[in-house]
Amino acid sequence: MKELLLITAATGTTGYATTVELLKEGYPVRIFVRSRNRKAIELEQLGAEIAIGQFGDPEALKTALTGVKRVYYNYPFIPGMVENVAAFIKAALAARIEAVVFMGQWLAEFEDQKSLHTNSVKIAYRLFEESGLPVVYYNPGFFAEDVILLTENIVQLGMMPSPFGDGKCPWISGGDQGRVLAALLKNPAPFYGQKVHPTGPKSIDAKEMAEIYSRVTGRKVKVMPITDKMFMKALIAAGMDAFMTVQISYYMEEFRKNRFAEGGPTDIVKRLTGREPEDFETIARGFVNHSPYNRRGLTGILRALKNFMKLIFSKAPSYTRDPAFYSAGPL
Repeated sequence: MKELLLITAATGTTGYATTVELLKEGYPVRIFVRSRNRKAIELEQLGAEIAIGQFGDPEALKTALTGVKRVYYNYPFIPGMVENVAAFIKAALAARIEAVVFMGQWLAEFEDQKSLHTNSVKIAYRLFEESGLPVVYYNPGFFAEDVILLTENIVQLGMMPSPFGDGKCPWISGGDQGRVLAALLKNPAPFYGQKVHPTGPKSIDAKEMAEIYSRVTGRKVKVMPITDKMFMKALIAAGMDAFMTVQISYYMEEFRKNRFAEGGPTDIVKRLTGREPEDFETIARGFVNHSPYNRRGLTGILRALKNFMKLIFSKAPSYTRDPAFYSAGPL
């Protein structure tokens, strides 16, 4: 009989994809979510069991971990990681969890990081190492899904806003991440104590991305360099909160330093799933085909222009508003 698995933050990109993959393979899956939102209900309809609670709630964790053998611990992009990882470790030890796959981050491999979230990941690594729990450290780079935000401008205006400079990235799809994480949860033992860094098949820069989008859309797409301030405004206009927006702006600095290209491409996707990772053209084609902006026309162009003007007048969060909240010093 297949073991019950727990997926935290299951309505996010990797949690959702992992849950779907495991359910397809007949695994019983419990999802730990903050509410019964649309995506949680979708997963429930596919066969997942829902456990509702907050990461820092000991009773909610105890309930969610009851009867579980393996966990994908995917802390959401919010403050409080260190305290909540500590609470999870205590609950996991009490529940005698056999394996944890922890969502880390590629940038945590570098010492000179400004991001609070990245530095919290580093501390979480230490906490897990000291806990004695069998842990696999999953540390991807940028998710390909992070560029979905660009689709409207690409399709309607033929412009790809880019804060990426000359940096390159081996973008990885959500589907590939779900398959890799499912493989790790099914057979974690060979990877205990290791950092697993999955990537796409090739590192590409903004110019290459625009060329791919030109082929996908059938029209010339040009790179439109934008400042970090403009990028932050776009994230805020898209509904992202200030904490996550500022963390991502730090990541853009690292992107331009080519940090994301330093670790890849790797063969992790092929090794763990038996299939080649999706290339960026396949990923981009999926984004465009499933986008509400995939048909170009006057209405769409005017809407895209209106949205572009809206973000110009949006207020960007400040790096210096509360440095203790947005960044972290030496660890």
